[in-house]
Amino acid sequence: MKYVTSFIGAAALAVASFNASAATVSAGGVVWDEVANGGVLGNFNFQQWYSTTAYGVGSQGQQTITSNSAVPILTPNAYLTGIGVFTSLNDGRQQFSNQYCEGAVSCALTFAFGGLKVASLTPGEFIFDTSAAWLNVYFQSPAIASVVNNSSNSTFRNQFANVQNGTLWATFSFDSAILRAQSLSGSGGFFEAMLSVTGGLPDVVAALDRQSGMSDISIWSQAAFGSNGLYSSGGSGRVELIPTPASIALLGLGLLGLAGARRFKKA
Repeated sequence: MKYVTSFIGAAALAVASFNASAATVSAGGVVWDEVANGGVLGNFNFQQWYSTTAYGVGSQGQQTITSNSAVPILTPNAYLTGIGVFTSLNDGRQQFSNQYCEGAVSCALTFAFGGLKVASLTPGEFIFDTSAAWLNVYFQSPAIASVVNNSSNSTFRNQFANVQNGTLWATFSFDSAILRAQSLSGSGGFFEAMLSVTGGLPDVVAALDRQSGMSDISIWSQAAFGSNGLYSSGGSGRVELIPTPASIALLGLGLLGLAGARRFKKA
């Protein structure tokens, strides 16, 4: 067990050292520390619901939420839909600050998603059909940023129009989505998804599109609908950049070196 603990600790140290030397990225009006070798890109809060309302079409052809009306979880042909706001982006210089806007101006990154349909009803691992799923991130002006940042999590759904009223920062498609919980309410479980960037501001796409033919980011989140609830509460999560194959290989070589050193020392 001690060896396993040391191995995990070495891996964490290696990843930390990779990210510590990363450069600063400025794209689409926000700033973050580059996490090219994988790691947490940012954290967010959100609210979600199941909907049968048709999605609209935005100014750049993206799908949009047109209503916050909700239906019970197991309603036929209902799609999981929601909105949220980033509370922080990875920034080694301001680790306890959510001021990720370039030039210290007021802004916000908000997002809307939809099209996730339950495909498997197996307790413990609910798999979603992602063929029609999407996620859009928006850069918000100071006025809208103030509105969405001051909205409570329990009524955040009322901001669905404001959340989508900014500049389209990035668009993503879902490659996979799984809810690991004993029920679709999500209580006591977590949701994980893999996504690929498909469009948005050119500098943002260049910064995030690091995986040719592979997913670019992963999402880990938790939220609960509660007893007979139509809207989730307490939704929060994080976005991680997926390590590039080259980075994984380098990390593996580093760990092999550490393991070899350990065996040499033991001998």
